[in-house]
Amino acid sequence: MKLKGVLLIALLLLVGLTGIPAQAKPNAQDFYSSNTVSKITISVSQKNVAKLAIKPKVAVWAKFSIENAGAGFKFSNLPVRFNLKGTSTLRQNPSLINNRPSMRVKFKRTGPLNIGFLGTLSSLTLNSMTQDPSKIHEYSSYQLFNAMNVPAPRVTYAQVTLVVDGKRYQKGLFAIIEPYDDQFLKQRFSNRTKHVYEPCNHWTDLTRAGAAKGGEKCDTAVFEVKEGWKKTPNKDDLRLLVNVQKIANNKKWWTAMDRYTDRDEFVRMWAVENFTMAWDSYSGSIVNNYYLRSDQLGVFTMHPTGADESFSYNFKMDAPSIGYPLIYYDFQVQVKGRGSMFARCLRYKPCFNQYLDELKATKEMAKKIDLAGQMGAIAAQIKAPSRWAVSAAQNWIGVKSSEVDALLAKYGR
Repeated sequence: MKLKGVLLIALLLLVGLTGIPAQAKPNAQDFYSSNTVSKITISVSQKNVAKLAIKPKVAVWAKFSIENAGAGFKFSNLPVRFNLKGTSTLRQNPSLINNRPSMRVKFKRTGPLNIGFLGTLSSLTLNSMTQDPSKIHEYSSYQLFNAMNVPAPRVTYAQVTLVVDGKRYQKGLFAIIEPYDDQFLKQRFSNRTKHVYEPCNHWTDLTRAGAAKGGEKCDTAVFEVKEGWKKTPNKDDLRLLVNVQKIANNKKWWTAMDRYTDRDEFVRMWAVENFTMAWDSYSGSIVNNYYLRSDQLGVFTMHPTGADESFSYNFKMDAPSIGYPLIYYDFQVQVKGRGSMFARCLRYKPCFNQYLDELKATKEMAKKIDLAGQMGAIAAQIKAPSRWAVSAAQNWIGVKSSEVDALLAKYGR
């Protein structure tokens, strides 16, 4: 008899012997849709805190406790490994005690069924939202991405307490971001994932020299492999997509994009990025904060991350490049380019027209799902500290909707 059959019979016998009525267990869906803010406590030794200060992205052991009244669960002292996340925050001060860096928590999975936390969760990302005064940018952006059929994380919130050798530190409100891990990929895609890639630095595009070279990690590569390296320790799929970008003829490039990417999904992604004015994105001026996911046939999709600075800085939705200044005072160039595939799309009429149509669809979707109303509701739930920042994000929807209308009229769409 197969192992799965043995396990199933054992489980059925256990239920029958105990006589306990079946009850719905807490699950990830309840967790992410909860109308209450979780309480999280991370207990870690001073020794491991010191390790993180030296190597913030190398995981250490800790104990993890979480309670959420709305989702109906409370777990204490779960063994986890966690590391710090971020770029600018870690460069300034990687101290877990004196700063508020974002964190990635990975749950230890045990038993023959290898069941994750709440059934499906193998990890969580805790984002400190230091660059988002409204505290709702990521939640709102990913709501719109998902509504537009661009698979993106779910988001909920937690008040986080750090305990170091018994001493407590209140770290405040964090966004809990669903990571692009194996569980996310299994739930959101019907076909098998081959690789998930993340750029190692800002301004990292497929056109960058050596984009498909190197190994799994950033110390030898331009793109890090976040998922799939163990089973497929090569970047052959990425190399083919890189080669597509070398095709000089726009029509042939567009045809090749249809073979090696979910072309429509790419264009939808760029439309949502521009509607939400996500400047720190692939189609923004930093060419940053995106993932590339390939399936077993080598077809790629693109996915957003780091959307905390959406609904903020303005740039023209049909401009291949952006004039200085844009955001930071230390940008010492007059013009900053955007993601090469997006910029090329704007220069090739069939792609540009599709992009305009997706902008229109994004505008209509924001209204359909009442994105402004969702912003107000989540802000009230988490007791967002800045009312003006929440209002600014809500007002942005109307402003961008008007700009989309003007853009469509300009090009006769």
